[in-house]
Amino acid sequence: MKKAYLFLLFVVGCMSFSIAQVTVKGTIVSESDGMPVPGAYITAKSQDQKEVFTVSDFDGNFVIENLSKEGVLNISSLGYQTVDFSYKGNQEVNITLKDVASTLDEVVLIGYGSAKKGDLTSSIGIATNVKSLESRPVKDYKNFLQGNIAGVTVSNAGGDPSGGADIRIRGIGTFNSESPLIVVDGVPNGPVANANDIASISVLKDAASASIYGAQAGSGVIVIETKKGKIGKPKLRVNYYTAIESATNLPTPLTAKQQAEVYNTAADNAGSPRQSAHDATQNPYGQVNRTNWIDAIFRDAKVNNLNLNLSGAGKAYNYYTSFAFRDREGLLKGTSTQEYNLRLKADYDITDKINIGENVYLSRSEAYGTNTDNPYSGTIINAIYMPSASPTRYADGSFAGTAPEDLSQFAGAYGDVYNPLALLLRPNKKSPSTYLVANMYLKYDILDNFSFKTNYSFLYREVNRKEFYPKVPELGRTNPQNSLSESSTVYDKWIWDNQLNYNKSFGEHKVEATVIYSAQKMINNSISVSGTGFAIEDPYYQYIHNATTVKKPSNSPYEVALTSAIGRLMYNYGDKYYVSGSYRRDESSKLHVNNQSDNFQSISAGWRISKESFFNLEVINDLKLRGSWGEIGNINTVGNYSFDVPIANRDVVLGEKPNFYGIPGSYVARNENPSLKWERIESLDFGLDATLFNHSLNLTADYFEKTTKGMILPGLSDPHQGISPASVNGGEVKNTGFEIALSYKNKIGNLNYNVNTNLTSLKNRLVNLEGYGSIGQVTFIHGENVRSVLKPYQTRVGGELFTPFLIPYLGIFQNQAEIDTYVKDGNLIQPKAKPGDFKFQDTNNDGKISEADKKYYAAYQPKITYNFGLNLDYKGFDLGMIFQGVGGVKAFNGYKYTTYNASLSGYNLDNRVLGAWSETNTGSNIPRLSTKDDNKNFGTTSSWYLENASYLRIKNVTLGYTFSKDIMDRVANGASLRMYLSGENLLTFTNYSGLDPEVGGRGLDVAKYPVARTLSLGLLLSL
Repeated sequence: MKKAYLFLLFVVGCMSFSIAQVTVKGTIVSESDGMPVPGAYITAKSQDQKEVFTVSDFDGNFVIENLSKEGVLNISSLGYQTVDFSYKGNQEVNITLKDVASTLDEVVLIGYGSAKKGDLTSSIGIATNVKSLESRPVKDYKNFLQGNIAGVTVSNAGGDPSGGADIRIRGIGTFNSESPLIVVDGVPNGPVANANDIASISVLKDAASASIYGAQAGSGVIVIETKKGKIGKPKLRVNYYTAIESATNLPTPLTAKQQAEVYNTAADNAGSPRQSAHDATQNPYGQVNRTNWIDAIFRDAKVNNLNLNLSGAGKAYNYYTSFAFRDREGLLKGTSTQEYNLRLKADYDITDKINIGENVYLSRSEAYGTNTDNPYSGTIINAIYMPSASPTRYADGSFAGTAPEDLSQFAGAYGDVYNPLALLLRPNKKSPSTYLVANMYLKYDILDNFSFKTNYSFLYREVNRKEFYPKVPELGRTNPQNSLSESSTVYDKWIWDNQLNYNKSFGEHKVEATVIYSAQKMINNSISVSGTGFAIEDPYYQYIHNATTVKKPSNSPYEVALTSAIGRLMYNYGDKYYVSGSYRRDESSKLHVNNQSDNFQSISAGWRISKESFFNLEVINDLKLRGSWGEIGNINTVGNYSFDVPIANRDVVLGEKPNFYGIPGSYVARNENPSLKWERIESLDFGLDATLFNHSLNLTADYFEKTTKGMILPGLSDPHQGISPASVNGGEVKNTGFEIALSYKNKIGNLNYNVNTNLTSLKNRLVNLEGYGSIGQVTFIHGENVRSVLKPYQTRVGGELFTPFLIPYLGIFQNQAEIDTYVKDGNLIQPKAKPGDFKFQDTNNDGKISEADKKYYAAYQPKITYNFGLNLDYKGFDLGMIFQGVGGVKAFNGYKYTTYNASLSGYNLDNRVLGAWSETNTGSNIPRLSTKDDNKNFGTTSSWYLENASYLRIKNVTLGYTFSKDIMDRVANGASLRMYLSGENLLTFTNYSGLDPEVGGRGLDVAKYPVARTLSLGLLLSL
């Protein structure tokens, strides 16, 4: 009986103990904007009066268990006022924190997680004012990032709607293509999100922050998190804007009469007979101005953009659904983009320990661009070439040529010119693209402070291209052959990450450990086919089986696999001393089996001086010093099978009467290099973060060194083999620089204002070319050129990558005496020069002008990038302004080679040649007009083409008004409405003579598609 009684007491005691177990879960949000507060510390007393602790996740959610029946939760988070919240029994709560402004208190996205900026020891940039994405008519996040983050350079390669922008993080590190890894909602190479979906953007700039992504992160990492729903009733948001885009600073061709006069003068100056085509009596047709071809191809383009999203959250679920439609005409006729985006994002608490989520993104787009880079067939440059005497079309609707058929004897005088409007409108092009990303995850809280997450992503992309080119019958650059080309590319990829997290605080110690195993595989296959000789050119006949001749199809399949083991440890003592380290081992199929694996590690440390007892400066609210070192491999520069011997196919033309496409054959295309390894990037960073003057001024400053080792280069050719050389690890590149970012916010009465600015100084240098060391080669010649005549780029050891290597231009000979006195040992240095011709420097003092006189000049990569922003808010009105610029930039203006040069094929010219040198206009920097280029004024790759492309741009001005809550509540309770007017790329201050100083690429400009000035009017409605 006694045993039974004791057993009963034990059971009752256990039940009582069980009943006393109390769990409180909830969400913590910011009072200022209702956004979740991640990383908040929640402490309370357990039933045995011991302290228990947890941290809110990225969405502000938390669960704290084993509490006493009633008590107080203490919620603290840097940047917010500490709150004591009373509870009684099991509860689900919503807690609001008031802001205390400091950039060190921001929670930022890092690799495989998030952290407070104040706890970071590496260099991570945070995109400010992400909310402005809803009001700016930007194409995507890239344009938004331009000038927004120190150390991040965004360069638009023109405004072609089918093109994009280049992003460089802390400089160029390789001769190969490089772009940062984009991680969207935790998915590497995830979809480029609809700009309105973006909640935050972080840029992992140094190796210590990016190394956790290993060999994929050699060019830095951009981490994007999309929006989620907020607790409360469902929210419907509608964002619509309409815009007009226009081109500015466009060139002007010569009129018909001016073209005739210019070429007659050029013939006289050359001592050549005038051409009959430019004689008003023989060819009066050629004297009549019919078309300004620049005006004929450009237009004011319309943009319509609609974004809808429906979101909400409850106690155990969260959802966000968005739909976007964008219809954008290009500035050039016949160019445009149409895009549809759909996102379905949700997560659910299955139990108090298990959370699942999904994120599905679907995009469908079609873009119609045009070629503006080619100096032969570029649309804009052909609009200069085409004679102004020609109409756009003849009376029968056909496209006009350089001359009508009945005046064909004069056509040759105008050169082999394409009708630029026909270049835009004649081809029938289609290029639909479909992109699908499905991401699913499960998170399980195994024990207190110990969790597991598995995340599986599937990416699928399909791009189909169909281009039909009809015959070109008009005089100029005729083509009697029509053609059709079709291609299809299918890309699919899966990524599976399994992650263990441990987060523990004990006393003054805080430890966070992350371990990840990641695997991914990508399969890509593209196939293309082309044919010629279509009897009918109507759309219904434009199919490959109707071609008279079909070329053998080609395809380029490949597979790439990558597995990774990853570890990271972050330690914090008393919020004063920080240490963090990471390790990653990658194994890639891109390399030979002996070199497939490599290890990458990083270490960083920080000291929060302001937490020390001896620190007592009232003006400084927070101050932290940090330093980091790390290394990453760059797998993106490695070809898919670079280590192997590829077999290539080619048609061989044999016999006296060969088939047009020849006989198919196979051959070894390139040597092998089983020793090839990926490039390796080593990074060193020292920085400080501070807030001053009662948290109103925030400062971040960094000094960095970024070194690329084992840069991949094409090997040296062996003339005895007759095949291309293998790639080799052959060089080292170093980037060094300073970054500083400042922001200040305050208020004057009802006027709130925020000023921010950042500046980056960068120096780039090729340290060595060890791969060529066996023969002592210290230069690398690049292939970029203008009509195979001007080849401006060469990199030398000790200099910048893609350095202009040019013969110095000294001015213009004003008279014969200057020519006669420019001698060496009594001989004329430029014997073919005449007054009005260029004077070049005999750099090597050998008495002649040759390739040996070339010198190195400053490269296109900006030495300084800067940004200034101002935001004002007054009683519902808001005004935002962004100024963005670059300094120390030199662009090679190859546009001048053909558009200022009368010695080529008779093309029409830019009307600036009317100011060319003459005896009555000796102050010009354009050489005399001549149909001969005996002195090689234009044929010399000289510094005359190199221009200062530095600029300051009024990037954006946005004026908005938000209707008061009282007014909107009458429409619908909780509704809001904001109307805004925005201008993008409003004004550019520059000395560059081309269309736009932002030419992109290496800085070679042959009339790029210009960046548009955009004026938009929109509304943002929330219900």
